[in-house]
Amino acid sequence: MEKIQTDVLVIGSGTAGLAAATYAALEDKQVLILDKGALGRSGSSTGAVQIAGLGDWSHEEDDTERYLEDIYTSGRGLSNPNLAKTLVHDIDQRIQDLIDWGLKLDREGDQVSVSHTSGHSLPRSVSAKKGKAGLGLLHTLRKKVTKDERITTLSDVMTIKLIKSDERVVGALVLELSTNKFFLIQSKATVLATGGAGQLYPITSNPVQSTGDGFSLGLQAGATLIDMEQVQFYPVSIIEPQSIAGLCISFYHNSKLFNNKGERFMKYYAPDTLEDATRDTLSIAIATEISEGRGPIWLDATDVIDQVKKEFSHEYQLCLDRGVDLANKRAQVGPAAHFMMGGVRIDADAKTDVEGLFAAGETAGGLHGGNRLGNNALSECLVFGARAGMNAAKLVDDVTVSILDANPIRINQYGNHRPFEIKQHIQHSMSSYVEVIRKNEGLREALNQLLNVREQLENVQISNPDVYSREIVDYIEAQHMVNTAEAIVRSALERQESRGSHYNTDYPDLTSTIKHNLVRMKNHQFQVQPEEVESSETKR
Repeated sequence: MEKIQTDVLVIGSGTAGLAAATYAALEDKQVLILDKGALGRSGSSTGAVQIAGLGDWSHEEDDTERYLEDIYTSGRGLSNPNLAKTLVHDIDQRIQDLIDWGLKLDREGDQVSVSHTSGHSLPRSVSAKKGKAGLGLLHTLRKKVTKDERITTLSDVMTIKLIKSDERVVGALVLELSTNKFFLIQSKATVLATGGAGQLYPITSNPVQSTGDGFSLGLQAGATLIDMEQVQFYPVSIIEPQSIAGLCISFYHNSKLFNNKGERFMKYYAPDTLEDATRDTLSIAIATEISEGRGPIWLDATDVIDQVKKEFSHEYQLCLDRGVDLANKRAQVGPAAHFMMGGVRIDADAKTDVEGLFAAGETAGGLHGGNRLGNNALSECLVFGARAGMNAAKLVDDVTVSILDANPIRINQYGNHRPFEIKQHIQHSMSSYVEVIRKNEGLREALNQLLNVREQLENVQISNPDVYSREIVDYIEAQHMVNTAEAIVRSALERQESRGSHYNTDYPDLTSTIKHNLVRMKNHQFQVQPEEVESSETKR
């Protein structure tokens, strides 16, 4: 089997991955970026509209303490204070770095355009490329990466598993899809930046590559996952037509939501804020309306359509192109799987609890707690991607590793189950029992079905495993998906309260003691352990 050596291996090429690679290379280290799609074009970052942060443009009353308080309030007591402090401390400089490298923020005249987003106490969100901030960040970082001779990139490569030696991660076993060949990547430090897991659900804002790979890879390597039950559903996403199902509506806080009785129902759930509520509150409200027979839910933006056309022209035009004329009629909306607040546990340096392994972006967990503030996703990717890259580079100088051999995966091509159908079974289980509103009976049924999926994966059918095949991709993704899904379900069963994005009708109230759920895998068995959260005094 061919081997490739590098100082720092970065798995994933969204904003977090490209940031990690860029900052590691700035420390004069050799970096290899892997992506199972196209470099800088296959992750969730491409669809991000705005980025929250601080800078010269900030509101005169805004500062790190106020930003920090908003994160804590939104996180429902589960946000790691060290991660939150790191974000608000670093974000100003990280955005300034991008500006120095060529990013141009959207402006109104001579001033940077700053928008309000739900959950933020002050306007704090900026954009680029006319409301396509994610693309702006990716273009800037991709240009930086491609011009740096210390960085090598490989697209269409799937990571099968991380390789360990002497209890530290020393590389990865990967499959190059174009040649159907396995490679061993040897690295002194590895960064997981593979994004989220929206494809566990049939309706999601995430791209097809978001199959939970990083959570599964970290778990199997011995890393700890934190609060995996905290899955954020974007509350106001297009449901019909199918061609844009899952499209996030960024301007919902300025619009009006109605149930099938014509009621502006948010007056019952959040009378002070109405539609300008945090995402967990809004998702639970919409899901409750639908479950109690008052759906479908309709969004009306006609009163603010001029503002929508100006500030969110991309979303408006995309809807119009698909037959949804927001200027003249309402759109059918509902929650869609959007973001993982849980993930691989990291510290402020983006280190996991496994030597040699870092995580950043949506793959990492602990910052957002029970609910992510709007537009903090790109902020997290930038700040912790940079920290992962810088600290991985520092580790390289002190490490000498020898890699072990790894066996390629072997597939029984004459089994009874097709990989694509197995992925559908996972999606059905998650959408049926692990959605916005949950209950114990459904969670237990979901777990039973996922255990059946594991048995199916031992008996798959692949037409021709010796050449590139979508079935090979589906098979590898299904393995990562079932690991991630089981971690979510087991963590959800452990949390006997409703907190943040986890709403269980069997436990509708909050407990007096706030705890994290930690998920680990020992000898191929899942272990879930609660851990009491730091007291609020330590957050200040």
